[in-house]
Order: sequence, then structure tokens, then C-alpha cells
Amino acid sequence: MQSDRWFSVSEACRILGISRTTLLAAESAAVITPSRTPGGHRRYSAGQLERYLGAGVPLRPDPGPRPAGRAATAVDATFTAVVRDAVRPLARSLDAECAGFYLHDDGRWQLAGTAGVPRWLAERLASSAPPAPVTEALQSGGPRLFGPRVTGFPDARSPGHGVAVRVRAPDRVHGALFLVTRPGRAPLPGELQVVGAVADLLGVLVEQLVQNADLRGRLRDIAALCPDRKPAETVGGPG
Repeated sequence: MQSDRWFSVSEACRILGISRTTLLAAESAAVITPSRTPGGHRRYSAGQLERYLGAGVPLRPDPGPRPAGRAATAVDATFTAVVRDAVRPLARSLDAECAGFYLHDDGRWQLAGTAGVPRWLAERLASSAPPAPVTEALQSGGPRLFGPRVTGFPDARSPGHGVAVRVRAPDRVHGALFLVTRPGRAPLPGELQVVGAVADLLGVLVEQLVQNADLRGRLRDIAALCPDRKPAETVGGPG
């Protein structure tokens, strides 16, 4: 976004997807600082809006349906790193062989982070569709058990046991979490409950990641429509 673009209160609220009350609360917390016109009206620079998003401020619970033509959420390096850091403790605590998460957005599956999966295998999984136990987890209310040797997932040579669980936020399903135990032991009922609890927490985290990616996309769209011009002369310095 061009750094010389300025927005009014209503424009900033619309871009960020928040209410006027939330915006003013962010000002009180010094998360965002507006400039003032000679008449005392608030104006927000593009840089201020981008810094607000980067501050990790909680976003509105539901940004609404994706506008027609908007691309599905892209899984970038940051998205993958956050998910990996979230599933790694699960794999360690259950002494699992590996764990990972598939994002399901706008009908598209994407491998969005793994722990314990070799890089070469992760690249292979990312280039192919997930197996039936993972996709079926979206419609299942509970864990889906599978055998890696039977499904060939994540690796047909794995002698462990697999489980896939739906990952969802309060209002939408985001994908599926999978975990493969080490050889010789199937997941215990208590361990399945732990996997389910982590899936619920992961759903909240992914919801924030998806919303943040969507809002950044809106900022880019607006930037593309904004003419390249200098700041309005009526905009003064912070005050």
C-alpha cells in the first residue's frame, strides 16, 4: 500500500473490519496513532493500518463470506511456521512419530505445517491430495483412525497408527489435524482426547491466521485502486 494514502475513521474501520469503538480502543492502548487535520478530524496513514494488523490485535470473530473471486488463503512461510510450532508440542507430548495440519479453504486442500515429517516427504505430501481418512475427518464428529501402511500416508513404511481430527473454529471448518504414533502402540482413549483438544485450539489459531491473510489481501486490493499521490495538504502531524 502506498505510504502517502490517508483514510478517515469510517474508511479505516471498513478496511480493518472493526468497529469505531474498537478503533478508538486501539488508540487508547497506543496500538494505532492517527494524525489530525486542522479541524481536529482523525486521519490514518496506510502504514498505521498495516502496523495495526502486524500488532496481532484480535480481529472480529467472523469477517463474513469471502467476496466472489477472492482467492483461497495462501499458505506462506509464516503460516507454516506458526502451525508447525503449534503441532510440535503435541507430537512430543504423545511421543508420536509425526503430526501435521491440512488447511481446507474454498474447496482446496493445502499442507500447512508438520512436525517430525522429513522435508522430502513433506514436499511430496504438499504436491498431492490428502488421503481419505484426512478428508473424511471434516464430516466426522470424532477422530478417524487409519493405518499408514494401508493408506500409504504419510509414508507406507510407517508401522505406527494414525489418527485424523477435524479442525474448526466456532463458525467454520478449517481442515484436519493428523498424528501418527510410533511403532507398536495405538493411541489410547485419553490421547485421542488430547488430540481433539489440540485440534480445537488449533482451530482458533488458524481462524486468526486466515482472517489476517484476508485483511492483508483487502489492503493490497485497496492499494491497487488508490492513485499515487501526495498526502492531502489538510493532514497535519500527530497531535
